[in-house]
Amino acid sequence: MNKKAKQILHVILLFLITILLVTGVYLKFKFASINFEEILFLMRGGTEDSDFSVLYLALEICTPIVLVLFAIVYGLFYDITFGKKELKIKNKHIYPFNFVHKHRLVLTIIYFILAISILAWSSGFINYVIYTNSTSKFIENNYVDVNEANVHFKNKRNLVFIVSESLETTMFTKDQGGAWKYEVMPELYDLLGEENVVSFYDDNKAQGLNMLQGTSWTTAALVANTSGLPLKIRINKNQYHSENFMNGTYGLGDLLKDNGYNNELISSAKTSFGGLKEMYSRHGDYNIIDVKNLKDYGFSMGKEDKGKWGFNDNKLFEVAKVRIDELAKKKEPFNLQLVTIDTHFYDGFVGNYSVTEYKEQYENAYATQSKLIYDFVEYVRSKDYYKNTTIVIVGDHLSMQDDFFKKRGAKQRYVYNCIINPGVEIDNNSNRIATSLDMYPTIVSSIGGIIEGDKLGLGVNLFSGKTTLAEKYGVKKLNSELKKKSNFYNDKLLNDEYLKKYEVKKGS
Repeated sequence: MNKKAKQILHVILLFLITILLVTGVYLKFKFASINFEEILFLMRGGTEDSDFSVLYLALEICTPIVLVLFAIVYGLFYDITFGKKELKIKNKHIYPFNFVHKHRLVLTIIYFILAISILAWSSGFINYVIYTNSTSKFIENNYVDVNEANVHFKNKRNLVFIVSESLETTMFTKDQGGAWKYEVMPELYDLLGEENVVSFYDDNKAQGLNMLQGTSWTTAALVANTSGLPLKIRINKNQYHSENFMNGTYGLGDLLKDNGYNNELISSAKTSFGGLKEMYSRHGDYNIIDVKNLKDYGFSMGKEDKGKWGFNDNKLFEVAKVRIDELAKKKEPFNLQLVTIDTHFYDGFVGNYSVTEYKEQYENAYATQSKLIYDFVEYVRSKDYYKNTTIVIVGDHLSMQDDFFKKRGAKQRYVYNCIINPGVEIDNNSNRIATSLDMYPTIVSSIGGIIEGDKLGLGVNLFSGKTTLAEKYGVKKLNSELKKKSNFYNDKLLNDEYLKKYEVKKGS
């Protein structure tokens, strides 16, 4: 290879290293709470039906930084000195270009190591490697199978389960325990203080559920809330689109289907992304409604109904009001799950129905979400079937838009939870350290389920007052154990079905 070709390859290498460095710094400052499993799952889910707005934003911010930094690096390595071979500082002659030229190979290696180290640190890859090479029996020792719990129903109440994208209590005011100077979600805060409404928290209503490892993105959060388990992903080349999603688990949908419930899911986002369609088909045989089949149920889609990820949440609740009335006409009890999307990062979605009184779009998205959810709750309350219906509202996870909350001084952040019209008396709802893992048995109990031992998966029925794993071990210790490799989880719960399918394809 001639000198010119080597120089071109070196310049390309320097440019690629610069991209890695800037990406690592961007992730750390913009998405400090992201973990590698989250990134891995998004990669595993493929790019079909993905929203690329976050990528476009990253390119918009990072591209000029990359170009400026690369220009500096290129200048150092290739003597772009405008005719000068030295720098003169305080009458001292400095020759940085000579030094760089002399040690070009070593400095390139150092530059690469620096860039890859920052990227590995900011993406959580280092922690991922450390923990996944440590084996733990924590999940195996604490997991409670539904068969062991002997679940039965004394009264099958209807369930409306609203999973709201990135709904966290940080958006409440400082007086309410949040981080804001003014009210953004008054409806959802006031709801927590109403009669026959329960929320689980530590010492104030803004301290809701703690977010754990393996529950910090939508699919993982849905798994946690409905099976009492985190979603743990292993590295391989296959996309996570398995017909036997979490094959060894028996979740909320499975339990309710086997007890005669009609299960239905309405999602604002396309369920073809992130394995949601496979998850809800495998666990409960849900009737699934999203933008791809909305017309099959007699609903039209206008331009004003479209969102970034499917249809907007205004359309979601419009459809939900019709569908819940239809489900209520049937003899069997129903389980209607709604998954919202308008508060997804970056900056959420604002339509012609949205609140626009706040300076920031993300605030308007949250304010609108609060109103839409409360309006739907009031609609259900006005119906005769409400007497035998429990409404559960939870955030799926904390917002990934960390900088938006950091600049308000938010330190501790919690996920919203609210149970309306439960069919069970509560022992204690304050001074609790709870997580989304606890919602599975808690929801079952709220609709009339009797659970021997009050435990399902890794969760504890919060109505029972029994100690949760987060209370027993602390959130830090619990997170540490959930990060580690669990052979029981892989072999019995995840069942590694998608890995086996990949191996068959690989060998064929």
